[in-house]
Amino acid sequence: MPKKSDSLNEINFYDDENHFYEDFWKTRKYEHFSEVLAINKLLKNKHFETAMDFGGGYGRLSDILLKFSDQVILVDPSKKQLDIAKKKFKENQRIEYVLLDKKDYIPSQDNSLDLLVMVRVSHHIIDPRKLFKDIYRALKPGGYIIVEVASNAHFLNRMKLLTKLKTPSKDPVRVGSVANGIKDTTPFVNHNPSTIIKQLQESGFQYHNKLSVSNFRSSYLKNRFNTEKLVKLENMSQKSLSYLNFGPSIFILLKKI
Repeated sequence: MPKKSDSLNEINFYDDENHFYEDFWKTRKYEHFSEVLAINKLLKNKHFETAMDFGGGYGRLSDILLKFSDQVILVDPSKKQLDIAKKKFKENQRIEYVLLDKKDYIPSQDNSLDLLVMVRVSHHIIDPRKLFKDIYRALKPGGYIIVEVASNAHFLNRMKLLTKLKTPSKDPVRVGSVANGIKDTTPFVNHNPSTIIKQLQESGFQYHNKLSVSNFRSSYLKNRFNTEKLVKLENMSQKSLSYLNFGPSIFILLKKI
């Protein structure tokens, strides 16, 4: 049986010539705008010298981070995705590109980053504690981190578990043996947001805020309401529903102390 990996370095399906990650997002405009909303809210009235888009792929959110920082370092283990980003931002001199080639490591010197954003990455890491400690090392004192958590404690899953008299696991939950066409050697897991917050605090971070994101991620709703209406509902609900960890994606803001 293939060995289960907890390393981003094993996630090479993004380099597959038959896999087009940009196409994945063409039918997920609501989810994309929901994540943009969350980042804008969490970083409101803040400005940074250097921000890292860790695991940022082809730079889907890098241009949003440019609104809040002088320089963005786009880091990803996929050369293909970085090459797409370079073409996308070819006129922009404020983005640096770094190919991630070392497990559980932030490619930056100690105390050098003002902000690190990690979206759609945690579901590839079974145990992120070592990575969190290295993020702490790389951030300046007072620096911020945004971690997006693919949640196993979202409302629909809690209701499903309740029928079995169960509660969401505090440990990572693997999403099938092969998820979304990803080969079995690639980790694809959901985490409990409370566990992730605890791990981040144990690494030295101070909790500041969280938002519930993609709260209306439903084929039923997306077929009956246009993206604009869903995004308006999303905008009104992200903070209020965060107290319930309602959505499938939880965005957490913490500060290095």
